[in-house]
Amino acid sequence: MAETEPLGDEEKQKQRLLKVSKFFFLLIVLYSLWIAVIIMGVYFLQLGIKWAILPMEQWILSAIALISIAIGLEVVLLIQYILSRKKQLQPKKQKQPENIQGKQVHNYTIPVDAKGGIFSKTYILIDENRVLNLRYQMIPPNHLWGQKQ
Repeated sequence: MAETEPLGDEEKQKQRLLKVSKFFFLLIVLYSLWIAVIIMGVYFLQLGIKWAILPMEQWILSAIALISIAIGLEVVLLIQYILSRKKQLQPKKQKQPENIQGKQVHNYTIPVDAKGGIFSKTYILIDENRVLNLRYQMIPPNHLWGQKQ
């Protein structure tokens, strides 16, 4: 079997937003079709209002309320997505730099944000006040402990 890459938080949120949006859209379309059937039955086919359970005004008001709620939820979900994306795009505050023998240490990890596994560390003297710490991931955690099944 081919390995699949795990989805990031942003991708998961996009997928959730897309599913919820599709659900609301489908719900509104089905409800709108039901209202159209009721209108055609009452006014064009003259079946009366007894078969529709509720009076025509209540069906129309409920459709307006449902569509308003769905639009409101869509706006809330969109604002939530935009705010979380802005939060992710903002530069993270850096920690206070480490000091080794009175020299400021600048850390750089390859690949960026790699966690777990086995790393090699190389310290490179930049100048008399700064040192570069290169951390290269030699063995990723999934190769070290095997695939979880």
